[in-house]
Amino acid sequence: MQHAPAPAPGPLAEVRLGGAWVRVMVRARERDAGGAWWYVCEILLPDRVNTARGPIPQERAEVFTAPAPLVRPVPGEDYTVLDDENEGTAAPGAGRGRWLVGEDYTGGGALVHRGDCAQAPVDAEPADDAVALQAAAAGARSCPVCRPETALRALRPEES
Repeated sequence: MQHAPAPAPGPLAEVRLGGAWVRVMVRARERDAGGAWWYVCEILLPDRVNTARGPIPQERAEVFTAPAPLVRPVPGEDYTVLDDENEGTAAPGAGRGRWLVGEDYTGGGALVHRGDCAQAPVDAEPADDAVALQAAAAGARSCPVCRPETALRALRPEES
C-alpha cells in the first residue's frame, strides 16, 4: 500500500501568543483588504484520541492567522517559499517598511504608523522594529488610526 507524500513543510517562525513567543510553521502570507500582511500559521497542540482501551495521546494541528507585527523570523529558515512573483523575499516581520515614522503635525515630535497606514504622511521614513521601538521610547506618539502600540508593546524586550 502506497502512501501519498506529505506536503513540504513551511518555514518555522515565532508568533507572540499570550505574552510568549511560540514556534509555528508558516504556511502562507496574505494581505487583508486594508493591505496589511497576515501569516497563515500551523501549530501542533497536545490532544488525545479516546479508544475502548482509554485515551491515547496524539498531536493535533491547528491553523490560524497572525498579523505581521506579531510574527518574527527564525534564523536559518528559508522564507522565499512563501513568495509569489509580486511579493518580496523578506522574512516575517523583518526589514524596513514594516513601520513608518513621520512628523506629528498636530502635537509636534514624531508619530509612529504601521507600514500600511493610509494616514502616514508621504514623507514618513520607513523603519524596522528597532527604529520604531527607539522612536516610541523617545516619546513618539502612536498613530490614532492604525494604532501600532499593541504590536510595538509585544516587540519590547522582556523587562527583568
